[in-house]
Amino acid sequence: MHKTSNLKEGMEVLLEKSQRQEAVAIREILEILSGNGRVLILIFLSLPFCQPLQIPGLSIPFGLAVTFIGLRMAFGKHVWLPKNILLKNVPSVTVQKIAQKGLKLIKKLTPFIHSRFNWLCEHEIMQVCNSLLLAILGVILALPLPIPLTNLSAGWAIFLISIGLLENDGVFILVGYFIALLTILSIILLAFSIKLIF
Repeated sequence: MHKTSNLKEGMEVLLEKSQRQEAVAIREILEILSGNGRVLILIFLSLPFCQPLQIPGLSIPFGLAVTFIGLRMAFGKHVWLPKNILLKNVPSVTVQKIAQKGLKLIKKLTPFIHSRFNWLCEHEIMQVCNSLLLAILGVILALPLPIPLTNLSAGWAIFLISIGLLENDGVFILVGYFIALLTILSIILLAFSIKLIF
């Protein structure tokens, strides 16, 4: 049975909660999803950026949250986030959009998810590399970079790597790495071109 069923349950709980109140604090979102592991939190945080028309105001808090979680995963620590991030409220309409997007993606991707290339998920060195890359992608989300589609590609990279970690699917991780590499290269090229101009 796919572990994404836990993600589906978490999304459904968030949908129900968002229908009963005007806003949901990031702390509440983490509490609902954390019982099923840190990876589910990362998947949820990446979802707003997996669509061309993105929800404004989420890139900094969600990006920083991804960075903190990635770093603590890399060093084997429990999830901890600064209080100012935890207390930030996300409008219920936004939570509903994210949860609905997540449920649709899970339904579409589930037939393609299989346990394969497990070493990409389970090897100690790869666990650290995966977590550090997630942290870097979180920084990219949080920075106001003047590069079109940067958040979109970073969000998809986080989402795919996290799905791969959740289901021990190395193919999803490899695809996530490829997208992450393109994202990082585009930023390096921009920085290099700016340096040449000045």
